[in-house]
Amino acid sequence: MKRWLCSFVPAVLLALSVGQIYAFTLFSSEIAQYIGHTQAQVQFAFSLGIFFLGMGAAFFGPLVERDVKMSAFFGACLFLAGLCCTQQGIEYKSLSLIYLGYGFMIGLGTGIIYITPVKTMMLWFPRHRAIAAAVPIIAFGLGSSLCAFLHGNGYLPFARFGILRVFYAYAVFYAAMMSVGALLLRKPKNGEDTKGLTYEERKKLVLEYDFSDYEKTSVFYKRLIGDSYFKSAWLFMFLNISAGLCLIPLAKQMMATVPCYGAALVSAVVMAMGFANGGGRFLFAWWSDSMKERVHIMPTICVISAAVVLLGVCPMLIAIPLIALSACYGAGFSVIPAILAEHYGMKDISKIHGAVLSAWGFAGLVGNQLACVVFDYKGILGVVLVVLLAHLVNAQNALWLMRKHKREKQK
Repeated sequence: MKRWLCSFVPAVLLALSVGQIYAFTLFSSEIAQYIGHTQAQVQFAFSLGIFFLGMGAAFFGPLVERDVKMSAFFGACLFLAGLCCTQQGIEYKSLSLIYLGYGFMIGLGTGIIYITPVKTMMLWFPRHRAIAAAVPIIAFGLGSSLCAFLHGNGYLPFARFGILRVFYAYAVFYAAMMSVGALLLRKPKNGEDTKGLTYEERKKLVLEYDFSDYEKTSVFYKRLIGDSYFKSAWLFMFLNISAGLCLIPLAKQMMATVPCYGAALVSAVVMAMGFANGGGRFLFAWWSDSMKERVHIMPTICVISAAVVLLGVCPMLIAIPLIALSACYGAGFSVIPAILAEHYGMKDISKIHGAVLSAWGFAGLVGNQLACVVFDYKGILGVVLVVLLAHLVNAQNALWLMRKHKREKQK
């Protein structure tokens, strides 16, 4: 029971809250109309948010290792302050404040919260590392569905607050969830992490980090950047995320160009995308656990994504690739921690995982902005072709990474 209260429950509460960042498509058009700026200018706040999310995940590993409770509170404070700052930006029609709030503060807070429960879950559930690591990542994917539900379909339809108050309402709601999560979250004490394991299982698992020598951190990152397996894993995440962010932030706008998509259907599809994002994270993580080598799941994700995106050639069917690719997009996040642990071992996995997630930051700038430009000039078909090309290239990269892992394992 203790492992559920100290890891699972807080992980879900924290990740569900920060998953709100993916619901920006619900607000971007209305914000642009109210403050008098273009959709592309407002959408750049989301791109900045994803960039700083990646940077927060990449560079706050040491804080997470020192004290998960402190990192949870720090990330929550940044996230909630970002919501309030974004609301101020809307009230004063200041694009700079929106960039500061939704871009820098929410992005950085989300990145810190994102990595905080992952290793904690893996420590509490050592026999099922892939699923354990995927739990907060799944909840993060479902966060946009929760936000969409609250916005217009729940008992607390936050849309009634209007664009001038809605982010304050979300800040109050998420503050309660995140406070409980941060208070409950903790790493297992000595003995708790290996309870129930056999002697052989304990020998195979490296359950503690050796992160006491902070002076060597820069040397560690330099060595990591020179590793070919790391670079290929980073490229996989960059291409997968870039392709996903070509679709997710513009989902509402893309469907609005198709006559048969009414407001109710658009909201339903956005909510379904959130559920698919979370469901894909679980299903692919579970699938990878059943494989002899988890790395084999990576080319599988790319091939499925490339096949499904072809349905987007017909605009009336755009909802299908939006939902299916949300699942594949989320899958990349859920499988990568266990794949990295399989190759590098558990020691220093937070630093390695965080460094790979820096790809998230750069993809947030590239994918979203590229999608805005292509969509303005070529419409849905142009975005579909860009996403298809990204997944085809990534399939080749994933196959190389799979062969690289096999060669190194045989040595």
